[in-house]
This record gives sequence, C-alpha cells and structure tokens, in this order.
Amino acid sequence: MTTIAIVGGGPGLGRAVARRFGREGFDVALISRSREHLDERVAALSADGVNARGYVADGRDGEALAGPWPTPPASSAPSRCSSGALYRPANS
Repeated sequence: MTTIAIVGGGPGLGRAVARRFGREGFDVALISRSREHLDERVAALSADGVNARGYVADGRDGEALAGPWPTPPASSAPSRCSSGALYRPANS
C-alpha cells in the first residue's frame, strides 16, 4: 500500500486531502504539532474507513521532519514515494 504524508493535518485542507487520498486507497500519515488534535483527526479518518496514523512534529522545523520516523508495522507493505509536495502556509 502507498502512503501519503500530510504535513499540517489541520481541520481544513489537511483533513480534506487526507480523506480524499484515503478514499482512493492510500494509507495516510498525518503530521501535526498537537497530539490532541492529531488523535481526533486520525479517529475521524479511521471512522471513515481510512487507514491513518498520526505523528507529532512541527512542520516549520526541517530537522523534525527529517526523522527518524517510526518503522511501519511488519504487516504493512513497504511504501515508496514517486513524487512529493510540501504544503506549508506562510507565516502571518
């Protein structure tokens, strides 16, 4: 299964992108600064039938995004990335 990582798993765009890709069969990795909000969003996606996991990291911190990330469960097929994009709202 292919996994999409969404940096900034917020209630608007991040959630919509996660739901859309999840419905297309992607596993979803949400990355957000807040564990509480992350857990709520992962639970909502799971209730919609999306295989989602949450990771706490600050998307403004390049070192935090570089890893190390937890190893996927042994039952997960290796994921690969053929292209990628990072959406990060501009600081106001």
